[in-house]
Amino acid sequence: MENNSCIIYTDFLEDDVNSELYNHTISISEKFSQTKLGKGIINEKWRKSNAIISNDYSKFSEIVKEKIIENFVEICEKLKIDIFDIKRIETHLTSHNNGEFYKPHIDTGTGKMASRVITFVYYFHSIPKLFTGGQLLFLKNQPRPLIVEPANNSIVFFNSSLVHAVHPINCPDKKFEHGRFTLNGWIHRK
Repeated sequence: MENNSCIIYTDFLEDDVNSELYNHTISISEKFSQTKLGKGIINEKWRKSNAIISNDYSKFSEIVKEKIIENFVEICEKLKIDIFDIKRIETHLTSHNNGEFYKPHIDTGTGKMASRVITFVYYFHSIPKLFTGGQLLFLKNQPRPLIVEPANNSIVFFNSSLVHAVHPINCPDKKFEHGRFTLNGWIHRK
């Protein structure tokens, strides 16, 4: 299928870093809380997942940020986005488990969201993978929607203004450690 919505890098991190991130995430499971929409609103009809927005995963956030900066020019070129001065790279650590999803949305807006230019989603999960679903869907990809599988140790980059969604997760045993995890975020323009 033709992809004009995103770029995907496989084997983005070293295998030992990928494993360490997974193990660390499991060890801080009690720190996850229900995700909110803009302005701190919880709306389980629109988005259902859990996240950490703190420094509990800063080591891994810094590793991902460094790799993004190393590849920034290539990322912009492939996405056909003019190279810009980076204001900051924002990250969240997110968990999706059985029945969780995110309906179609964009990642730009007003206030702190206004400077978002590029969204990234780094995927990791248990080996073997014990869930299905959780695909990233680009609704306006041409000539038809694009579905991206959440493959372990892969990262997806796309323009933050593109409409996208997360398909519901099917994780039969509902165990936290068997869910779909992402270290996701945004590259902000100065």
